[in-house]
Amino acid sequence: MSTKDSIDNNYLEYFKIIQNTISRMAQNSFLIKAWSITIIAGISVLTFSFISSLVFTILIGVLIIFWILDTYYLRLERLYRMLYEDVVNAFNDPSKKTQIRLFDMNYESFKGNVHSFPRIMISKTESLFYISLTLALCVLTVLSIFF
Repeated sequence: MSTKDSIDNNYLEYFKIIQNTISRMAQNSFLIKAWSITIIAGISVLTFSFISSLVFTILIGVLIIFWILDTYYLRLERLYRMLYEDVVNAFNDPSKKTQIRLFDMNYESFKGNVHSFPRIMISKTESLFYISLTLALCVLTVLSIFF
């Protein structure tokens, strides 16, 4: 194996590490959504006969915690995507290729390029999911009061 092949393999391993991190963040976000539905549905079913404002408040609190955690992972995923894009662009530019710090996972320099935490929190993917769950909880609470 030549030295050039060895160096290119190092870059490929670096790309794989970043891609795996991005996949892990996306998987975490998916799991958080699944857990939020599971926990809210479970608590709602178990307490449907006596849903009160206290149970509703607890469920909204749980939902908000999951929303914040999901937003955190979505933001991390976006930061790592920017890191990946930057490294790939540097790799494809011969003058910048030697400046790549292999296996550096620091995303701090991209924080200014990614939307702020509150903006990601109200993005379409986040707000549609969590607002619809909140509305479902409100409907469930109203139904339990009248029936």
